[in-house]
Amino acid sequence: MTSDYDRLRNGIEFMTAYVSGNDLLTAYVTERRREDPMATEALMDGAAALCALLLRKMARDTGKTEHELLQELARGTHRHEQRSEE
Repeated sequence: MTSDYDRLRNGIEFMTAYVSGNDLLTAYVTERRREDPMATEALMDGAAALCALLLRKMARDTGKTEHELLQELARGTHRHEQRSEE
């Protein structure tokens, strides 16, 4: 069983590689898969745990519900994609 700390640590490592660029992300995921064939599942779980923690923090900081924040993110992403297509 994985602790919450380990889940979040996996999420932080994965998202650090993600924001560092595609080459680093690819290298990181490749290395993790080499160490453990089930690493992809652990990385997704860690990223989800990290996102949930950040969403809870944003909800507390803004006074909005988590659902409201998710809807705002979805609408903002949709608008951005539509502008990019023009």
